[in-house]
Amino acid sequence: MTENAGLVSFRQAARDAGRVVTFLADRRIRYVLVGGVAAAVFYGVFSGGWLLLHGHLPYLAMVLVANLVTAVSTYPLYRRHVFASTGPWLRGFLRFYVVCFGSLVFNLVSLPFLVEVAGLPVLLAQAIVIVVTPLVNYQVNRCWTFRARR
Repeated sequence: MTENAGLVSFRQAARDAGRVVTFLADRRIRYVLVGGVAAAVFYGVFSGGWLLLHGHLPYLAMVLVANLVTAVSTYPLYRRHVFASTGPWLRGFLRFYVVCFGSLVFNLVSLPFLVEVAGLPVLLAQAIVIVVTPLVNYQVNRCWTFRARR
């Protein structure tokens, strides 16, 4: 490889890195990425608990556990990496959990509907609920939970 080819390669790598930085500068992109982490945590806790405790604990109880674990573990990611919030930590978490509680209520209503009425298997129904929930949560988090203070 010639010196000139190495320089061209370096410039291309720098341009590509700049594109990644620009891509990640968009809060919506960061929200989707952190939301993917939250969905994985929720679904992992839910499905792991459901498979381990099937028959001993109702699936709706696993929704409660997964909701709490996900809220506690992902709040710092949303706070720092998505919304760059600098307000009080505890007040922000309580607002965040109000949104999570809304998701919990949605889950507690929609999951039994999909399982009991539509006849879907529990894990498939939960996967469907997980895909729908973030569409509403972004707007609520952006406009209320992590809104900029004056």
